[in-house]
Amino acid sequence: MSERPRLGFVGAGKVGSTLARLLSDAGYPVTAIFSRDAHKASVLAGETHAIVVASVNDVLLASDLVFLTVPDDALATISNAVTESSLLGKGVVHTSGARNRMVLEPLAQAGAMTGSLHPAYPFADVDRSVKELPGSVFVIEAADELMRSWLRDVVMALRGIAVEVSSDQKTLYHAALVIASNYAVTLYAIAERMLIDLGMDKARAEQTLNPLVMATAQNLVRQGIPAALTGPLARGDAGTVAAHLAALSDPALAHLYSALARLTLPMVMERGIDTTELERMLIREEKTSCA
Repeated sequence: MSERPRLGFVGAGKVGSTLARLLSDAGYPVTAIFSRDAHKASVLAGETHAIVVASVNDVLLASDLVFLTVPDDALATISNAVTESSLLGKGVVHTSGARNRMVLEPLAQAGAMTGSLHPAYPFADVDRSVKELPGSVFVIEAADELMRSWLRDVVMALRGIAVEVSSDQKTLYHAALVIASNYAVTLYAIAERMLIDLGMDKARAEQTLNPLVMATAQNLVRQGIPAALTGPLARGDAGTVAAHLAALSDPALAHLYSALARLTLPMVMERGIDTTELERMLIREEKTSCA
């Protein structure tokens, strides 16, 4: 075995392609690629000087550390489909944020070291991800010391920050990321639709929202919480919040606004603002909406 483990990839989508390209550039030997999309596998193999193989078993045979960069629901299927009777000395890691290493238990029963490596980064485009992923946090979960060592070295090669979590913490960790990243997109889409319903076209709505969202993200990075919080809640302006709730004709949006306002109150208190009137107003609005 070489000083660095030989890497294999099952899946040639955004995550697999990004990791394989970066690790190959960092000097890791990438030996084998398997994907149901033969074209993607061929392209990635060409970029990493690897070979395209015909099955997951072939990746395991050709590699020391295998990355399963596939959809979460495919992990159990792949684990149960492996036919190699002995995987001693092999490492298999998935990149799911929500699943822990126990989804790979059939492989562990065959002797493999198992784990997970989740990059806390939104993979929207491979080329952009190759440029921006280095420096991100990578959450590591593994039981074997050799596997932890391999994964820490991988993160170091990616110029990332390694954070270890236990198996029972994995899903809650991922839920936090979904709230911060995925649901931020949902909230943006809601705001965009509201502006379009007021008569703006999509381009003008985006011109309105994009600077606001980008400045908010910059404030979070520069100032942190609670200093980055602005708006009526940060000013203790209960009247404006009540007016917003009254203007929201969709009960689901009004409920969402109210719930978010309640969750924001602890930050408002940290800013030294009395939240008594805000709390009373929210209680009144909730009672009115339920009547």
